[in-house]
Amino acid sequence: MRDTRLTYKHKRTGFIGSSFVGMGYAAGWTPCAGSILATVLAMGVSNPKQSIMYMVAYVFGFAIPFFIMSFFIGRMKWVKRYNRLIIKVGGYSMIVMGVLLFFGWMTQRTSFLSTQFFGGFTGF
Repeated sequence: MRDTRLTYKHKRTGFIGSSFVGMGYAAGWTPCAGSILATVLAMGVSNPKQSIMYMVAYVFGFAIPFFIMSFFIGRMKWVKRYNRLIIKVGGYSMIVMGVLLFFGWMTQRTSFLSTQFFGGFTGF
């Protein structure tokens, strides 16, 4: 639970500094958002009439959580208080999901939930 940070005495501001921040942000988000965006674009290519709907859903899927979080960011002090518990629950959840994926049980659970709660909906 250590944190190491680089500190600079002379921080760059303006266009060059913001470019470095943007590159760092993109490097961190590309593994997560890149594959999802590629899938959305592939779905749009295979079904051009629905491509705008796919992109709108993708954009709103990213924007709405950040927009909602901006209203409640001041009330998030409980996260600091329960930090250790949140990390442990998240770690155990990842272990359980890994076991489910490794043995192929996740597909069974997903199929069961989709038929029980979503009327057999399997995606677009």
